Order: sequence, then C-alpha cells, then structure tokens
Amino acid sequence: MSDDLADLVNVRYMVDDVDTAIDFYTKHLGFTLRMSVAPAFADVVRGRLRLLLSGPTSVLSR
Repeated sequence: MSDDLADLVNVRYMVDDVDTAIDFYTKHLGFTLRMSVAPAFADVVRGRLRLLLSGPTSVLSR
C-alpha cells in the first residue's frame, strides 16, 4: 500500500451508515481502513483505489 496520495485514485461514496460500509469493504472486499471518524466519514484503501465514505452527518451530505 502506498502512503503517497498522489498515486491513489480517489472515489467518494455517500453511504447511509459509515460503520456498515467499513465492515463491508474491509471484511468482504479486502480494503484496509486508513481512518475513521464515523458516523461522518471513513477512508479505506485497496491497492491504488481509495474510497472516501461519507455518511449522513458529513459536511458533504448537507
């Protein structure tokens, strides 16, 4: 896993439940949790793909 964010492809998803999304992406699809401030936001990565999971309490959902 690269720590250089310039090497990553970033995709933002709006999700209903950040903790449920973290569980799904890490346990079933092999992503690694980089950071979580659930219920608002989480950052997961797999290879060069970085998913930014935004929950209903995130700034972007307003």
